[in-house]
Amino acid sequence: MELKQYAWSLLILRLVLGFNFVLHGFSKFSGGIENTSRWFDSIGLPGILAYGVALLEVLGGFGLIMGLFTRFLSALYMIVMLVAIFKVQFSRGYLGGWELEATFFAMAFALLIAGAGLYSVDHALFPSKKILKILHAADRDARETTESAGPEPDLTGSAAREDQTARPEQAAQA
Repeated sequence: MELKQYAWSLLILRLVLGFNFVLHGFSKFSGGIENTSRWFDSIGLPGILAYGVALLEVLGGFGLIMGLFTRFLSALYMIVMLVAIFKVQFSRGYLGGWELEATFFAMAFALLIAGAGLYSVDHALFPSKKILKILHAADRDARETTESAGPEPDLTGSAAREDQTARPEQAAQA
């Protein structure tokens, strides 16, 4: 996969995951964070944790969208998804239970491993030396390929027209 395709893939992954977390966080606040807090208490989690999770989902979701602190946020989301799976959803089975949380976990894991990618605030603030080496190598290879390929082929057809006009003269000389 080319580096730009990889970068676009990470961007799409971040946008989708971040957007979903923002929506889930807003729903906790719009449904009444106190209700979410009481529900957390009812399943054996400290109610105050509802505020932290909702804030993480909203602020962290925007962070993912921008590609800011991507690896750190991904690790936090993985923890939240594991708690959601095993504390809430697991007994319901995979379908209709914890498939969404498992998908979010896998997406966060991919971002934890790969990072935010080229199109991110993380990359603008802390450019990866590995990515920069790959970009420089790709640029060097592209220049070498262009230089070693020889002259550009004539795609306008002017060489073919010259051949056709030269043929009658060649026939007359023969």
